[in-house]
Amino acid sequence: MKTNSLYLLLILVTLSIGSCKEPRKELMPSLAETFQKTDKKPFGGFVAFNRIKELLDSRFIETNEDPFDEAWKNMHNYSSSTKHSLYILLTRNLITSYSEADAMIDYVSDGNDLFIAADYMSVNFLKKIDCWTERDSEIVTELAGNMKQTFVKILNNDLPGDSYRYYYYPFYNSFSHFDSSSTKILGLNELGKPNFIVLFIGKGRLYLNSAPRAFSNYFLLKGNNYKYLENAVSYLRPDPKNIFWDEFYKKQDVRRKHSSGGKASGSNSGDQNDQSRSDFSSFNVINSNPALRAAFWLALILLLLYVLFNMKRKQRIIEEKLPNTNTTVVFTETVGRLYLQKRNNKNIAEKMITYFYEHIRNNYFLNTTKINSEFITSLSRKSGVPDDITTKLFKTISLVHDRIDLDDSELLSLNEQIQNFYKNKY
Repeated sequence: MKTNSLYLLLILVTLSIGSCKEPRKELMPSLAETFQKTDKKPFGGFVAFNRIKELLDSRFIETNEDPFDEAWKNMHNYSSSTKHSLYILLTRNLITSYSEADAMIDYVSDGNDLFIAADYMSVNFLKKIDCWTERDSEIVTELAGNMKQTFVKILNNDLPGDSYRYYYYPFYNSFSHFDSSSTKILGLNELGKPNFIVLFIGKGRLYLNSAPRAFSNYFLLKGNNYKYLENAVSYLRPDPKNIFWDEFYKKQDVRRKHSSGGKASGSNSGDQNDQSRSDFSSFNVINSNPALRAAFWLALILLLLYVLFNMKRKQRIIEEKLPNTNTTVVFTETVGRLYLQKRNNKNIAEKMITYFYEHIRNNYFLNTTKINSEFITSLSRKSGVPDDITTKLFKTISLVHDRIDLDDSELLSLNEQIQNFYKNKY
C-alpha cells in the first residue's frame, strides 16, 4: 500500500509541475486533420475546396452541415432526372448511422456521384457496399511515430501511374474484398494496394479514397502534388447540376457528444431498423476496428491482473527465530575443557564423584555420607544395577579418594564405570 501511494504521489507531483509551467509558444502549426474549407493549417481543406471550385468552372458549391439522411431529403426538392449531383466529403473519420448509410447508397443509386475520402469508414457503411478496408499497418506506424518519404499514385488511362510524394506518415490504408465486376481501381498507395476506387451503384458512382491527407493543404502545396487532386477530379462526371461540400462529418464527434437527450439531429425515431445516433460512442469505434479492439481488451486484462496481484496483503519479511540453546551443556563442556587443559585428573575425578553422589541422593533418597555394604546393597536393589557392578564402582571411588594423583587411564576407568551404572539402572 505504501508503494502504491508513493507512485500515486509521484504522478500527482509530476502533473502539478507540468501544469505550473508557463505556456510555451507553438513552434509548429496545429496538425489536426480538420479538412474544413476555411482551415489554412497543414491538414485543413482550404486549398482543396478552392481548387475543386476552379476545376469545376467556379461553380457554386453549397455547404452542407446536416447529417446525410436529412441532406438527402432536401436534395429531392431540386433533383433532376437528367442531371446528376456531386457530393464531396473529406474527413478523418466517417462515422455513420444506419439511416445515413442507407441515404448515401440511395443518393448514388438515384444517379448521383458521391466522393468520400476518409481514413476510417463505419462498418455499417462498408457492409452496404460489400467492401472492406485494411488499416492495421498505418495505425501501428502512426502509434510508433514513424514518418518517412511516402507517396500515392493515380492510374491514368494513358500512363502507368503518376506518383505524388511528401514527408509524413506513410499511406498504407487500402481497400479489399470488393466486387471487381462493378468496381474500378483509380489509385494505389506506396505498397501497390488500391486506395482510390469507384463503385458503380445503380445509376450513380461512389468514389472512395482511403488517404484523405492527400487532399490536405500540406500535401497539395508540395511540389506538383496539386495534380493529384486534378487527376482525381478528372474521374468525376462533368457538368453536375448541383455540387455539395460536406462540413458535418468533420465535426460529427463533437456534435454527437453534445447532442441533447441522446438524440442527434435528423434521427428518424419511427424507423425500427435504424440505429439511433445515441448509440455512437468511443467503445463502438474501438469495437469496429480489430486492432483497437485487441489493444483495448489487452489493456483491460493487464489492469485486472495488476489489481488481483496487488490485492494480496503485503507485510515485512518475518525474521527466523533461532531455537534456544542448552546453556547447561555448553557450560559443562567449557568447564571440562578447562580442567583437561590443566591436566588435573584428581580434581576432575572428585567432581565426577560429587555429581554421581548428587544423582544418588536425588533419585534413590540414600545418604551418601557413609558408604558401606548395606549402602551398596540398598543402592543396587533400588537402582536395579547388579551388585557386582555397584561394588566394583564404589571400590574404584574409594581408590580415587585415597590417591593423590590420577593418570588418564584411571580417570577414564572411573568415567566408564559411572556411565555403565547409568546404563544398567531401571
